[in-house]
Amino acid sequence: MNENTEITLFVSENGDDRNDGSREKPLWSIAAALGKIGGKSYKKAEIVITGTITEPAARKAMVDICGKGLPPVFLRGESPEQPGILNAEGLNRQVLHISDGNSLCLGDNIVIRGGSVNGNGGAGVCIQGGTLIMEGGEISDNDTGVGMGGGVYVGKDSEFIMRGGAITRNNSKMFGGGVFADEGGVFTMRDGCIAGNRAAISGGAVYVGEDAEFALHDGTIEENQAGGQGDVKIGGIRISSGKGGGVYVDDGAAFTMYDGLIRKNRAMAAQGEAQNGGSGAGVYVAEGGRFTCLLGDIAENSASNWGGGVYTEGAFTADSLAMISYNEAGLGGGGIQIAGKAGAFTMKGGYVAHNSTCGCGGAVNALIDSVFSMEDGAIAKNTADVMGNALAIFGKACISGGAVFDNNYIPPQDRQAKPDETISDILKRIREIIDPELREANPAINMGTRREHPAILLVDTGKLSISGGILEGAVAMTKPGQMEDTRPIPSHSVPERGKDGIRDPGNLRIQER
Repeated sequence: MNENTEITLFVSENGDDRNDGSREKPLWSIAAALGKIGGKSYKKAEIVITGTITEPAARKAMVDICGKGLPPVFLRGESPEQPGILNAEGLNRQVLHISDGNSLCLGDNIVIRGGSVNGNGGAGVCIQGGTLIMEGGEISDNDTGVGMGGGVYVGKDSEFIMRGGAITRNNSKMFGGGVFADEGGVFTMRDGCIAGNRAAISGGAVYVGEDAEFALHDGTIEENQAGGQGDVKIGGIRISSGKGGGVYVDDGAAFTMYDGLIRKNRAMAAQGEAQNGGSGAGVYVAEGGRFTCLLGDIAENSASNWGGGVYTEGAFTADSLAMISYNEAGLGGGGIQIAGKAGAFTMKGGYVAHNSTCGCGGAVNALIDSVFSMEDGAIAKNTADVMGNALAIFGKACISGGAVFDNNYIPPQDRQAKPDETISDILKRIREIIDPELREANPAINMGTRREHPAILLVDTGKLSISGGILEGAVAMTKPGQMEDTRPIPSHSVPERGKDGIRDPGNLRIQER
């Protein structure tokens, strides 16, 4: 047979596996269609499905894409009016299982649902040594018990490429409500939507496991949730829950955000938990994990405890046009929470704005032993109910560039929802702050009315070093000597001396605590 030959087979809920698989005489099961293409050296095999298919379970799942001799398989529904639905409800199995180096592509008008497993990953689709390409369709309403990846599980030496479609309303009683990438697995998202998924412990939308990789080039991760399902116990031991409502990055894992949107996700701690549960509503980075945000928006996420936008115990770098905005946290770090000896946030650019917390650090809360470095970018219009509308430093902070401005206290009742703000609007505002000529022409451009909590910077048990950048407002310190400012005195500034005797060479004012 010619290896360049392609074949199209039709499967219908009203078909018969004794048929030839034509449109006029469709098959009844996908297993029968796979039997007709296996070992035939086809270049590509397309299977078009009409109606709801509920065939008996195969060895590993309702449908196994396994064994040698299969060409790349393309699965799609007939039309929007006649979608194809693979429904494994009642089988207590995964819907699809891909292995043995095989490749499956999901097209438009296809729905994968009803998968249910306990102890294994990927109730919707499990990839163990294969490739899944999702160009359209929907993976929804699948559930794992004591397992990982309610919607999709990406195992070792496996790859999942998402170019479109939606992963929605999946649930895991442990990790990765939407997608779980296990060690060595690679997940690349170029478009589409991951929404409305839940995980009881971590990774409401996506869990990036040890040595796994996740690259977000475009698309939306929204309205997912980690935690909020009561106490979680494994082996009788209570587990800290509610980490990474959008994305959880494990030890040794890497997440790179090239563009896209992570918004309106939630991280909810179990009742009475005030440690690191209920944290990182947008992204949670564990110790040893790496998260780099080059461009995109992490916005409108809500954590019951710490880190509304990002919680990091690992390495987090914001660059270029990264935006972290309109996030909120109950205890601290409305935008970003940095914790632990390995916790580090390096801000090389971007915009951290309009974040809020009921505790300290409206934009950034750096805990003991953690490190915050600001080289460029802007931190503006953040607010904290306790102290440090912009920054709360309990660890170490080094500011060598960028701008911190207009972080005035705003009472909760006056805080506004996110408007339709374009990147052009943001860039224009940042340029007004950073451009020396514009600033010299209007030295008061960044000043604002300060209300109940005037301190934009709280330096508590930590140390703050400033060698560059523009900072305006008041600094609250526990004791003298905690801040070192080596910037030259701007021509339009009037040096002041705080009560503790520290000379202020810019627009910072020292405040006793």
